[in-house]
Amino acid sequence: MTSAISFTKLIRTERKQLMWLTVLQAVAFALSVPLFVLMNMAVALEDQKTAWVDADAKVMLEVLSASMGLDRYPDVLLALIFGVIAALGAFCYVHSREKLDFYHSLPLRRDRFFLVRSMAVVETYAGTYALALVCGLLIGGLYHVFSVTVLIETVVTFVRNLLFFCCSYAGTLVAVMLTGKLLTTLCALAVFFGYLPLLLIVVIGYFVDSFLTTCVNTEWLWMSNQYQTLKVTSPWAFCMTWGNGREAGAVGMTGRWPSITGICQLVAITALLFCLALVLYRYRKSETAGSALAFVRLEGIIKILIAVPVALVGAILIHSMIPSVLWELAAILVSGTLVCFLMEFIYRWDIHQILMHKWHIAVSVGMALLIFFGFRYDVLGYNTFLPAQDEVASMAVRSLFTAWSYPVQEKANRNDEQLALDYLENANVDLLYPLAENGVENQRSKQKNPEDYLDDTVWVDVKYTLKNGNEIYRSYEVAYDIYSQCMEELLKDTEYRRRMYPILTWDADEVVGISGNFPQGDIPELYSYADIQVVPGEATVWGAQSISEPETEWIPDQLAAAGLEEAETMTQEDSFSVEEPAARTVGADLSLYIEVPVQDLAAVLEAYQKDLSMLSFSEIDEANCVLHFQNRGQAGSSWNSEQYPISGDFKNTIRLLAKLVEEQNQK
Repeated sequence: MTSAISFTKLIRTERKQLMWLTVLQAVAFALSVPLFVLMNMAVALEDQKTAWVDADAKVMLEVLSASMGLDRYPDVLLALIFGVIAALGAFCYVHSREKLDFYHSLPLRRDRFFLVRSMAVVETYAGTYALALVCGLLIGGLYHVFSVTVLIETVVTFVRNLLFFCCSYAGTLVAVMLTGKLLTTLCALAVFFGYLPLLLIVVIGYFVDSFLTTCVNTEWLWMSNQYQTLKVTSPWAFCMTWGNGREAGAVGMTGRWPSITGICQLVAITALLFCLALVLYRYRKSETAGSALAFVRLEGIIKILIAVPVALVGAILIHSMIPSVLWELAAILVSGTLVCFLMEFIYRWDIHQILMHKWHIAVSVGMALLIFFGFRYDVLGYNTFLPAQDEVASMAVRSLFTAWSYPVQEKANRNDEQLALDYLENANVDLLYPLAENGVENQRSKQKNPEDYLDDTVWVDVKYTLKNGNEIYRSYEVAYDIYSQCMEELLKDTEYRRRMYPILTWDADEVVGISGNFPQGDIPELYSYADIQVVPGEATVWGAQSISEPETEWIPDQLAAAGLEEAETMTQEDSFSVEEPAARTVGADLSLYIEVPVQDLAAVLEAYQKDLSMLSFSEIDEANCVLHFQNRGQAGSSWNSEQYPISGDFKNTIRLLAKLVEEQNQK
């Protein structure tokens, strides 16, 4: 009991020492929570009075929830910022030998003092933040707005942001304990919180995008799943991605509420960082105060870890401007060397010692050269990898020009291209494997002769599912005739055709809009019903697209071709206007725009599905126009817009569209 009381007294004493932090947090939270709530409630009330209606309690409750709950992203930023400030303020004495001697002379073990001061810091934040939230709820009460749901959400928000604060605080403590100066601490913070995210996004992302040319949608490696990836690369990245909204599917969230998994991950990261900081504090030597790093053995490792990415960035910049081996080599040598010199100067603060540890330069430059040119020349054979045919259980092929939205059950950290290939998987390996072989052969040819241009090719995504369960995704440039032959054979299977073109599975009640834009000459059948009219100063055609600045010298020719006698009287000064509801301005190229009326959506969809089910792949793929289909999306939550091909071969659809044009003109 005595020990507990003593510990409590120590915490109380430390809180007094941190009074400046308490005041700073109190002011910030007063502006962030109570004042913010008060302003939002007053504005909402005034808006309702202006609208000459009585105050709606439901609306006011939503305003209070938005002002206090999980949507409060500024509170996340405050938690992270105060975590940094608190760690720097509470333990800045480790950078001063005099202060260290004083604190370490106290009759208190290092571990105990570390825990006492940290508890005081956490209590200071928790107390000021909790008080601000209570004031916000009281303000809601003054407006007669309150609910148990808002209270629960406020408590959850408090716990979440407290964990964010602790995570930021613990991460900053690690940086403080590793360094001996405030300047190097700030540099360490930048590296600690931003090194891996920047390395992942800038360096790796660019290398994959530039050199791994057969990677399926290279962006998925570093953008599509950026939240999931960044979570494990930086404490700040973890908190910011997790705390950015409560929309469905947000990182660390289950619907509206933080997920148990997200909370456990955050607690684990915080505990790990805090324990690491405690260990570093315990073994940190007092005489290292004032030095750049508190642990000399880390100097070389840190220097190399920073010099290598900087050298790679230098090579990347040169490669993007001048793809020359000599220039890329020079960029790596110069940038890697300069960074090593700069790091050595920061360590010693003496320009005469920047040439120390020359082996650091050799290691950094050597590693950068291996990485850059390893990617550049595909040393590991990523782009030309082809699994043996007898190892492949099934394959899937998808053209990059047929980017439909496929019905899927779950994302499971897979991008759209992967999901599409999953949906199109086929066991006919004998048919699809030659296509992959052609893609690999073309890739090898391009690597030998980068300037060579391949004629009559198409980019396709390929998925290999191996017999051992592994999945491999690649993107190849293949000969169109090989691709076309494969698709012709595959589409003989009715079930595969339905998977290839998801619109074949749509129901009529799913479609909310169908439209198409048909340039003159592409589908002549439609233009035989187009009603073109010319009146003084106006030129209109039903459904034609509007052009803001038409090339007037072409307009007379276009209208004359349509048999209009008034065409030659039109001048550049003539105005071109829209005649509602169905007219559009004639531009340089006559283009027929058709928007299917709501009552005809089902009929057009049925006709299109019939055509799409009967036509060959070549007839579908060579179509020169598109129809825009809008459906309600999965679960009816949103609208999806899909572009499907159409040409004169789509007889049933064209016949129906022409009839609609004729009926419209008769009106």
